[in-house]
Amino acid sequence: MTDNCGPAGGNCAEILAELDVFLDGECADDLEASVRRHLGDCPPCMDRADFERGLRELIASKCRDAAPSGLVDRIVDGLRAASAREDG
Repeated sequence: MTDNCGPAGGNCAEILAELDVFLDGECADDLEASVRRHLGDCPPCMDRADFERGLRELIASKCRDAAPSGLVDRIVDGLRAASAREDG
């Protein structure tokens, strides 16, 4: 990575600072276009983006734990009991 690379220009540090927002799909259209252009012209930054994307996918695939059976029911029952005490 260099400070300024590729024909699309853009400072690598600035692009990488926006990478999370870009990968989350939460950036404005003009920023998205700028990041895409830079990634297309800067292999080191594209490698970083690919790594970050892959890491997110791996974490998402491993973090699918469900709440233990009955937990939601116990919470709802507890909230109802607390509400009844306040009303009573």
